[in-house]
Amino acid sequence: MSGFDLIVVGHITRDLISRAGEKTREAMGGTSTYTSIAAARLGAKVGVVSKVGDDFQSQYLDSFRNAGVDLSGLSIVGDSTTVFENVYDENGKRTQRLLSCAESIEYSDIPEKYFSSKCFHFGPVYHEVSYEMIKAISKRGILTALDAQGYCRKREKDLSIKLCAWNEMKNVLPHVNILKCDEEEAKIMTGKLNVETAAKILNNLGSEIILITQGEKGSTLCYNRKMKKIPAIPPDKIVDLTGAGDTYIAGFIVEYLRTGDPEWSALFASGAASFVIEGLGTSVMPTREEVLRRLRRNSPKIV
Repeated sequence: MSGFDLIVVGHITRDLISRAGEKTREAMGGTSTYTSIAAARLGAKVGVVSKVGDDFQSQYLDSFRNAGVDLSGLSIVGDSTTVFENVYDENGKRTQRLLSCAESIEYSDIPEKYFSSKCFHFGPVYHEVSYEMIKAISKRGILTALDAQGYCRKREKDLSIKLCAWNEMKNVLPHVNILKCDEEEAKIMTGKLNVETAAKILNNLGSEIILITQGEKGSTLCYNRKMKKIPAIPPDKIVDLTGAGDTYIAGFIVEYLRTGDPEWSALFASGAASFVIEGLGTSVMPTREEVLRRLRRNSPKIV
């Protein structure tokens, strides 16, 4: 037995970030990056399955190694890593383009030792994880979690990324135990403007636990046809919102594996997410005790 708690599957990305009045900078990104490092900092034993190209800077991997993330499932293939260009205007509105894509991730890319993990989290950024892989892991009896964002994206001719409906979700969600999406994705996936209505629809489609993140409004949890509003935990400061949703799902999974309590795990997730926005990239990832101290300080109630 390997003793892995969580395996995160999805492309590690190169993000080119441009803000009004600032020079363009490059950072490592992707759901697999933030979720795996956050979960490891929270005390989980974590592995990553991903693919990057020859253009990927090897020093980026130090962030994973320093957090204790296992990289046995990382492959360097082809010329190109998945590269996003993120341009922010003076109001903080983002325009995103997908400049290149790494090779898709296959079931055969998963190291054998990862199959004894307690949970697999699938975090595609642009359709790089097949539905068959999710189904295969589910059939093994392993807990499955999914961030839907990568299936709700289409690339236009100018390489810009737009939200789109996920037509195949009815065939996939019965194989997903935990579904995480943000408010806009939930609306476009279900066609419903009301978040609670959208959550109920997604719950009825087969996923046992639905988590819809809503920024400063907190999040909505739906499970067993029950609806709970989870408050946002205020950060000490706001530097960059990137990675908040990925840290949220990391916090939820790690605490859910520990307690089996969806409501407490969602509150813990909210607390974990409040840390990452206090810095750039993965530089501010909390330990479990740090999250607990912040929750005790705020002592919010789930209503």
